[in-house]
Amino acid sequence: MGSSLGQRLRALRVERGLSQADLAGDLVSPSYVSLIEADRRSPEREVLTGLAHRLGCSSLYLETGVVPEEINEQRLQLQFAEIALANGELDQAHERFRAMSLQASSEIRHGAIWGLARTEEALGNLHEALTHLEALLEAARAGEPGAPSLLNLLIGRCRIYRLAGDYAHSIEVGEDAVREVRELGLEGTEDEIKLAASLVASYFARGDMFSAQHLVSRVIERAEKLGSRQAQGAAYWNASAVAAARGQLTDALELASKTLALLAEASPDSSLAGMRITYAWLLLRCDPPRLDEADAMLSRAHDLLADMSFGPHLASCETEMARSAMLRGDFGDAVQLAEQAIARCEDAGAAEGEQAKVVSGLALIMSGQPDEGAAQAAGAAERLATMGSQLDAAHAWRDLAEALIRCGRSDQAVEAFRRAADYAGVRASTIRADLAAPVRD
Repeated sequence: MGSSLGQRLRALRVERGLSQADLAGDLVSPSYVSLIEADRRSPEREVLTGLAHRLGCSSLYLETGVVPEEINEQRLQLQFAEIALANGELDQAHERFRAMSLQASSEIRHGAIWGLARTEEALGNLHEALTHLEALLEAARAGEPGAPSLLNLLIGRCRIYRLAGDYAHSIEVGEDAVREVRELGLEGTEDEIKLAASLVASYFARGDMFSAQHLVSRVIERAEKLGSRQAQGAAYWNASAVAAARGQLTDALELASKTLALLAEASPDSSLAGMRITYAWLLLRCDPPRLDEADAMLSRAHDLLADMSFGPHLASCETEMARSAMLRGDFGDAVQLAEQAIARCEDAGAAEGEQAKVVSGLALIMSGQPDEGAAQAAGAAERLATMGSQLDAAHAWRDLAEALIRCGRSDQAVEAFRRAADYAGVRASTIRADLAAPVRD
């Protein structure tokens, strides 16, 4: 265990041959120096600087036990770890961030834990990422030096719950976060807009189109007023998904195109790849599906993400590649691609794995394995509903119904249509017994 501030002060004073009175001088009383050395008082910044000057050391060393040269080296190592993360070298980034989170000074340690949280998220280790974020939130609220911005942490927490499929909790923490930052007077800032956009994505994932549409309109207005390309990109991206869910596919594609143009200028490659996947998702839902364009988008995204080792994003890309293969009639390829996506999500507990199982099930049905395929797709649809995504569950049941019709299973298809309608919020009204009775002469 490292020495305390008081222990370092006493050791240097003795080494310099000074008494407590000598060190105190006219700065503080000798008894106050005694209290500091006993770790019963924490000196104010001005006192700390004065004591350090008399001892011939830096105030940083007295406070942390780290000499400036070591701090500079730690900062350099932190930059190397950030570069590894940006380049998708996740194992290397994880190793560097973890080592620094255990050994670095408190200021650098917070930066290392922040990097570790983002690396765990990129690896799909959502529980570990959330644990790190919760610890950093406490540090940020306490005003500890080196802690990431509160807004970045709140955005990260909202996003991770959504990625894990816990949409209700994602919305709860997102709404609390929006209220908190607005109370701090940060409404209209770039990070506040990104936070609100993340909340839009959570509303959308749960199927709450009214809340999503209401909020996204305000987010776009604030983003355009601010003029930030990143804020506008975040706003347009989520607005595109909302428009698609409302059946406004032309508007969705236009918003997606705007987002791609904005992200291509200044955003990380992983964000650009993610938007290409979203754009391909839209192209596959056109009537007829624009398969060649979608495949080109997905291929570019997959090449980039494969080089960067972003597992969850790769799973999303492979799910849409499987959907495209299925629409082309390449059912064997569709199953193989979907199974790759499922394998990437095994340890993450993410909703993306269930989406891949739906596609895999549909492809199995179309390839002549209706029992196995229907069971897989239906199970995934129910799990999506359990996670809170009624809309995704409705889409999954509707797709399953269409596949069952194609293979001649009309009775099962009718039940699947009913389930789709239920999850879409369109339930049959109760028919009174007297009206349902047969008519008699």
